[in-house]
Amino acid sequence: MGLANTMTPPSTLARAAIVAAVGLSSLALTPASSAAGSFAMATESEDVVVLSVELLDTPLPPDGEIRASVTVTNSTENSLPPGHVVLSAGDEPFGSRADLSTFLDESSPDTFSTTTLDTLDVPSIDSNSTWTSTPITVTSDDLDLPDTFGAYSFAGTYVSGDVTAQSRDAFVSEAGTVPDTQRVTVAVPITLPPNADSLISAEDLEAYTSESGLLTRQLDGVLGHTVALAIDPRIIASIRALGSAAPESATTWLTTLENSGHDIFPLQYADADPTAQLQAGASSLQQPTSLAFGIDPQNFSPPNEDEAPETPTPTDTDTPSPNDLGSTPSPTPTVDPNGVPSLDALLDFPYTFPTAIWPADDTVTAGNLASFEDLGYGPVILASSNTSVGAHTSVNARTALGDTTAFIADSAASADLRRAATSASETGQSDAIAALEAKLAVMAAEPGAHDRSILLTLDRTYPSSAERMSSVLSSLESAPGVSIAPLSSLEESDTTDVALVDKKQSDDRIAAFTRLNSADDDIASFATALEDPSVLIGRHDAAKLTVSSIGWRSDLDGWADAVTEFEEGTQDVLSSVTIVQSSPILMIADQISIKISVRNSLDLPVQVVMKASPDNPRLAVESSKLTEIPAKTQQTVAIPVTARLGNGDVNLRLNLYSADGVALTGSSTVPVTVRADWERIGTIILIGAVVLLFVFGVIRTVLRRRRERTDGTAPIDEPDEDSSDPSDDHADDETTKGHDDG
Repeated sequence: MGLANTMTPPSTLARAAIVAAVGLSSLALTPASSAAGSFAMATESEDVVVLSVELLDTPLPPDGEIRASVTVTNSTENSLPPGHVVLSAGDEPFGSRADLSTFLDESSPDTFSTTTLDTLDVPSIDSNSTWTSTPITVTSDDLDLPDTFGAYSFAGTYVSGDVTAQSRDAFVSEAGTVPDTQRVTVAVPITLPPNADSLISAEDLEAYTSESGLLTRQLDGVLGHTVALAIDPRIIASIRALGSAAPESATTWLTTLENSGHDIFPLQYADADPTAQLQAGASSLQQPTSLAFGIDPQNFSPPNEDEAPETPTPTDTDTPSPNDLGSTPSPTPTVDPNGVPSLDALLDFPYTFPTAIWPADDTVTAGNLASFEDLGYGPVILASSNTSVGAHTSVNARTALGDTTAFIADSAASADLRRAATSASETGQSDAIAALEAKLAVMAAEPGAHDRSILLTLDRTYPSSAERMSSVLSSLESAPGVSIAPLSSLEESDTTDVALVDKKQSDDRIAAFTRLNSADDDIASFATALEDPSVLIGRHDAAKLTVSSIGWRSDLDGWADAVTEFEEGTQDVLSSVTIVQSSPILMIADQISIKISVRNSLDLPVQVVMKASPDNPRLAVESSKLTEIPAKTQQTVAIPVTARLGNGDVNLRLNLYSADGVALTGSSTVPVTVRADWERIGTIILIGAVVLLFVFGVIRTVLRRRRERTDGTAPIDEPDEDSSDPSDDHADDETTKGHDDG
């Protein structure tokens, strides 16, 4: 840790505030929770001068040596004149964690570093520049320590003109008798960035599980070490949901996890924040309801019917308590006839603690613990800063809080482990390990230390490399007075003086979680328009879990954008099916089908029924048939309409419903002008015209024939077809003529 003054005059410094500067303290839970880092006196412009002394090669063996690296950072706009750094150390080990935390507190005077070790000359430093020394070796003879095992102070003080800055550290001396070992357990989360999708694509999984990918770094860094792993179930489900399309690197990664031999327990899906959900009023924790939206059935093969199903091994019929340790047998997850795995099959994993729950540090209330118990969750992992013992007091890792079994992580020591795992430099990592070793050495000297266990946790950040993570764990395993133990081996303490201290989440965060849940009922109603509503509901729920990720707590601006994007996406879904505005309709028939266009902007097909209500009794309207509108298309829906009473204007109010009668849109109006009598009048006129034409033709023919007879031009009647031969008719005429002549 470091204290620094700026180059500003004393009058300005009098108005300055003590603040945590950038640097190694960024992961600390409180200013005094880290054993090394930088703290500074700052003006309103926050320009500071920071001294950082980082310890290397610890712990100090008997008759051995350690090294230190000294860095001075000038973040001001002024150059610093030449100065010097005085290194000093304590001559007695810290007697308690309270003494150690007091020394590391930047606001307290240094009464522990009484032996001057060395003075380094520091040249002038330009504005916004940094000076770093070569490593400085300090031997046990230089330190002149007593022959006593323990943690000792180490400090540096920088002076340049009116500017001073200080850095504080602690290291372990292995001289003397090392106390009996205390059991130390480490829990490591394996998660994805909070902005990852609710189901990870094949391309992203391939990147995450590549040789240098994020998931590979996290898993490879702990292989071969005794740690407990908390896994985001989204990772497992995403690999399985891809079926045959899953990248080989991803399936190999999952197989490695399954065969790792670690104690493993699940986080919430997408590492969703459990206490924020409960504090926002939820009666249960959100779980994925369906992942079918991300499954391609073509990537799965139907089960072989010739293979006999496996007979499950008989197990104890007693229902396990949520606080029982050890995996819980479960039925074999099912697949459908096409071989597509069920939701249970996607999420199934042989967890050591199937119902364990790990909220974010300092976010749990007594009401949350009661809810976890009622909902069947446990054990619960808590930070010691969330309890009455605080961040700097040792407590047995497994402790009962009322009826709840809790794994309580040491907050201050965990902060050092996190800093070591995520450090970007070897010197930063070494300094963080030295700080962790110092705390563990003080704990090991406490009464009853060998009868208890200490839990250390990483947070939702990521190791800079697998090698560095493995190196950190190796250093912890070799630390004096430490014996690494699996989480499942921890025994519950008889101590009853540990109580939960309520740490409620911020009002803004709770309000945001309340908004996230506000559209659940609307989405469920809208989803009835789909052939399989679970596809849309499942996608909505999974997206909400992703936005609820604990990882967003370290990126509040990004989280605000993610919440806004989720809310806008939800509204886009609810407004994705619309009635296209229609032009006025002229109805001249008694019965017609009015064609109305419906637009579906959703990426899923919907099935709709259109209903229309006339504003007067001139029309009788029926509902349309159930019509499927394909995804991202526009299609017409036919509404049968019948004219009833006369002509006039009618406004049809149109609404879309799902097959279950759930309204999908607001009302839309189309004007209809009814002229149905025109059809009847037209028919009468047409019939009348035909009759008149026929009558006129008959009359005209009769009159023409009368006129022809009057004029003597009437045509000779044509003989009948069955008359006798014309020659016979002629003979008859001749005979008649002869008689007339006689």
